[in-house]
Amino acid sequence: MDNQLEKIRDIWVNAFFTGNYDVLAQYEDEHFKAVYEQDGRVESSYTRYDRIAHAVKNGVWKPKKPDVEYEEYEFNHDQTECHVRIGLEEKQQQIQEIWQFDGTWKIRELRFLKAKRTAAH
Repeated sequence: MDNQLEKIRDIWVNAFFTGNYDVLAQYEDEHFKAVYEQDGRVESSYTRYDRIAHAVKNGVWKPKKPDVEYEEYEFNHDQTECHVRIGLEEKQQQIQEIWQFDGTWKIRELRFLKAKRTAAH
């Protein structure tokens, strides 16, 4: 796996769990969106940053780190895009991240998948 992507993902994930939306903004594409398939809702960066800032300010930003069962990385042919599929132990859920490389890695989409994963994993 691309070392630079791995380091940037670690920084980005840590920024989320600590509520540091300034750092999130550095690693999220300007058209970043979070898609919640189950709820049929899409959230832009600005909506998320406002929610996070409000929760941090009020001392209620305490996202729970999920128990990750596996992570799969799939790069496109020229290594400029990577889809990361994350399988969670709880409720057999999956998350997909789409990262784009243009001088540096930035996440373009975070998708909470509706379908439960198959038993093959």
